[in-house]
Amino acid sequence: MLPPRKHVQEDNVDSWLMSYADMITLLLCFFIIFVAISEPKKDKLSAVAEGLAQKFGVVDLATPFQGILHSLQAIAETHKVLRDVAVEKTPTSIDMELASDKFYKTDSAEFNPEMLPMLLDIAATIKSIDYIETRITVEGHTSDAPISSVIYPSNWELSSARAARLVRFFIEQGIKPERLRTIGYADTKPKVPNLDGRDKPIPQNRAKNQRVVIRVERAM
Repeated sequence: MLPPRKHVQEDNVDSWLMSYADMITLLLCFFIIFVAISEPKKDKLSAVAEGLAQKFGVVDLATPFQGILHSLQAIAETHKVLRDVAVEKTPTSIDMELASDKFYKTDSAEFNPEMLPMLLDIAATIKSIDYIETRITVEGHTSDAPISSVIYPSNWELSSARAARLVRFFIEQGIKPERLRTIGYADTKPKVPNLDGRDKPIPQNRAKNQRVVIRVERAM
């Protein structure tokens, strides 16, 4: 009868676990580094949020477009021009509408000096998202009322000049020119009818149609 075999304990039977753990640790480190370097200018975003919060109150910059919407709304409230400014979010853009008779001199592309502080705040807010690809379109609109100006022969020139003047102002404030474009629509896109059913002018409607629209969109 053979004596019972002794159980021989194998050394390093679980040594593969050490290598596996090392591999998992390396993968985790790689993932952390990848996330850290792919986060878009987090320090700049924080600085922007802090600056806007100091001036306009708490602004949600969790997403850039939502932050822009809230910032522009806060600017209108701060400067107390809610009757002359409208800010809205569309499926593809953030639109800010400015009443021309409030922001420009009559039949002119020159700014009303009283509105310069607000225009500076608008420019600063738009500039704050220069880290994402956006397109800013400035549209000039007029009513159908003929203008009386030796500089602008028609509403086409006036609407284009007002949009171009605002774009030039944005460039002066440091917004990149390649992000900007202008369009002059004259009276071809009225918000409300300029005339009533008997073809008589409606003054309050003509005033509403005199406007400039700042449209912020994601670049395609």
